[in-house]
Amino acid sequence: MAAVHRMLVLVDVAGFGDPRRTDIHQVAVRDALYELLVRVFSRCGVPWDSCDHEDRGDGVLVLVPPRVPKSVFAETLPRELVAALREHNDACGDEEQIRLRLALHAGEIHYDAHGVAGTAVNLAFRLLDAPVLKRALASSSSSLAVITSAWFHDEVVWHSLSADRDRYLRVRVRAKETDATAWICLPDCDLPADLGVADGSVPRQLPVVVSRFVGRSSELDRLCRLLDSGVPSGTVVITAIDGSAGIGKTTLALHWAHRVKDSFPDGQLHVNLRGFDPGEPMDPGEALHGFLQALGVATNSIPADLAQRAALYRSLLADRRVLVVLDNARSSEHVRPLLPASPGCVVLVTSRRRLDGLTVQEGANRIALDVLSTEDSLALLVARSPRFGDEPVIGAELAALCGRLPLALSIIAAHAAVRPSLPLRSLVRELRDEHDRLDALSMADLSVRAVFSWSYRVLTPDAARLFRLLGLHPGPDVSLDACAALSSGVRELLAELTAAHLIAEHVPGRYRFHDLLRAYAAEQALGSPAAERTSAASAMLDHYLSLAFAADRAIQPCRDGVVRAPGVDVSTYTDGMAWFTAESEVLQALVAFAAAHDFAGHAWRLAWACTTFLRRSGRWRERVAVHRTALAAARRAGDAEGQATASRHLGSALGRLGSLDEASEVLHEALELNASSSVGLFRTHLAFNRILQARGDHETALSHAQQAWSLVHATADHLVRADALNTLGKQLALVERHAEGLPLCEQALRDYLVVGHLEGQADVLINIGEIEQRLGLPISAIDRYRRSIDIDRQLGDRYWEAEAYDHLGDAHCDAGDLEQAVRSWYRSAMIFTELRHRDAERVRAKASARALD
Repeated sequence: MAAVHRMLVLVDVAGFGDPRRTDIHQVAVRDALYELLVRVFSRCGVPWDSCDHEDRGDGVLVLVPPRVPKSVFAETLPRELVAALREHNDACGDEEQIRLRLALHAGEIHYDAHGVAGTAVNLAFRLLDAPVLKRALASSSSSLAVITSAWFHDEVVWHSLSADRDRYLRVRVRAKETDATAWICLPDCDLPADLGVADGSVPRQLPVVVSRFVGRSSELDRLCRLLDSGVPSGTVVITAIDGSAGIGKTTLALHWAHRVKDSFPDGQLHVNLRGFDPGEPMDPGEALHGFLQALGVATNSIPADLAQRAALYRSLLADRRVLVVLDNARSSEHVRPLLPASPGCVVLVTSRRRLDGLTVQEGANRIALDVLSTEDSLALLVARSPRFGDEPVIGAELAALCGRLPLALSIIAAHAAVRPSLPLRSLVRELRDEHDRLDALSMADLSVRAVFSWSYRVLTPDAARLFRLLGLHPGPDVSLDACAALSSGVRELLAELTAAHLIAEHVPGRYRFHDLLRAYAAEQALGSPAAERTSAASAMLDHYLSLAFAADRAIQPCRDGVVRAPGVDVSTYTDGMAWFTAESEVLQALVAFAAAHDFAGHAWRLAWACTTFLRRSGRWRERVAVHRTALAAARRAGDAEGQATASRHLGSALGRLGSLDEASEVLHEALELNASSSVGLFRTHLAFNRILQARGDHETALSHAQQAWSLVHATADHLVRADALNTLGKQLALVERHAEGLPLCEQALRDYLVVGHLEGQADVLINIGEIEQRLGLPISAIDRYRRSIDIDRQLGDRYWEAEAYDHLGDAHCDAGDLEQAVRSWYRSAMIFTELRHRDAERVRAKASARALD
């Protein structure tokens, strides 16, 4: 029979096979389902008998006649269905309650002797069974979860004024042969904010490219042939572009990447590995951290170990088609952890060095870039400044003097464009007058120094000063506010520098050098007076330290320590986290810079200010690194306060990373260094307690908790008292002294409430709940865990929310409410799964085992 176009409506009863439903319950549910559908369709003006429908056991496929407007199913059906379900569920017991998944699509179908078939039918069923739809319903109180195909959303929902289109979330559905975009809605409540993560984020990380790209036609053709020709089964296409600095490797790579990006529907990843920056290259683990975040992995579930990060990265890219651009790599080893294993992926690597290791071991294709041809050099000049089109002979001579190096040509063209009254012949004379600069316009790594110097010399004095001072900045980029700390009138000066192509505003308000320009600016900074360098470095570090303290106080209001007046507003939690996220790499580089340039005080204070953010965002290795650097700097400077603070924080960071032996060694040193400071000694004992608790040495841990309390028991500081009491109370419980620990934790909770310390409240509530369970008070413990969960949700701390749900399930079990226990455990397991935490399997197994009881 010929294909016909039909509206497809699919419904499915969630949890139809729940063990709590007997056969009688299932029959009642099926009868109620059909009664509901007949009534709802009638309310929507669609007679049930006019539709074709196939029974699917726990659901129904409905084919609607073409004369019925499709807008009915976007505007009326979901609301009527929710109302009918609410009415039904209010009138029956749990075993006969109905929660539905609803899929909406339209397309061509075929009828045969067995029913209906066709691509549209297959897609509709894949949408109905999508894990993301099931998760949306399971993690909400809604009785109905709706999923529409991209076609139905774009053609029906989007054009309706009453279909609640703003409530829909775009998701991706992958199953068997299906890889499609869909839209999900809960008609009567909001969708979970993190719903789409588990189905795979689609990163679009390619930076912008120059709009007037010229030349490189043979290289572009070769890249396209490599893409079109395919590769042997089971391998990934890797292409390495190498050549000297300024030769145009990045420009070529990004131009081609943008040209073919539509061939990679699963996204494009990009990172500048800073292989030849003045500072250290980007660590592959740091690059993987960014990639995993872009692919939807929560920061606190990113593994600390490099090999584990790489394995998770490869797993996420399995069966995906992603373009990966690894820019400015130092060596083959630098990029190997970043190589996917999926044959659907393509990797493009740029480097100043030949990556022979990739060619030999990974079978990478090599493209070696040379200078531009004379014709392409002139075309580049004309594209950037039309003046060269009127004087092609002079343009060709300038191209030759520049060695046809793309970066040098671009700078000269920019100079001609911003100085329209300057004759082009003058540019030729200026280059000829500098014979040493002519020698520099070669293929050597320093071949563009002369061009940079020439461009630098024509800057206004204030712009030139800013350029060389920015050469002191160690981070990958710099914000407008940080620039303002170095000079007044900074917007105009940055506009001058960007117009001369000496710096680029790669995102609004943030600036960065090309790697060679950074090196040149650093050289100019070294040639400036020492007093100017010291003053600029001090101003720069003061600026970041001020903002880091303010941002830290915004995300952890109760943390003890000095806070300085901020230069910009970072007063809210969101502001603080956003600032730290934007400046994370810069701050880590600044700690190393301060340590290397005799600013030890800035080094350890910056590391201190970053601690809360690094801990919450799962950057455990980075946390260890900054405190290790800070401690070394403080030792060299003989800074007793810095050594005491940095050693304590380094010990805590090592413990969180799992390096317990080194953590113990460092904390032993910290005990001596903090001996003269009761607060420092107190915090060190608390850190020791956590290390020993992780080892399972609860008796020794209790000793440190008792020593910590003895140091502060007389203080009026509620936060200090709360931390000490909470630690001591928990440790007493761990050695089975529950009756002693409970009142201490209860007092800690009162102190935390006085100062408004939310993290402390959430933590101590779990501790109190555990003790109450041991004392046979599960009902009280349930209340504690629920309050802890509310706080964790407020803070957005998913890990501790999962922990609290796990404890809540245990308490419900002790109270004899197995149904609620299983629900809590499943909720915990779901969150742990989203975080990719190892406890997910343990909690899920516990829930599954008790669900069968």
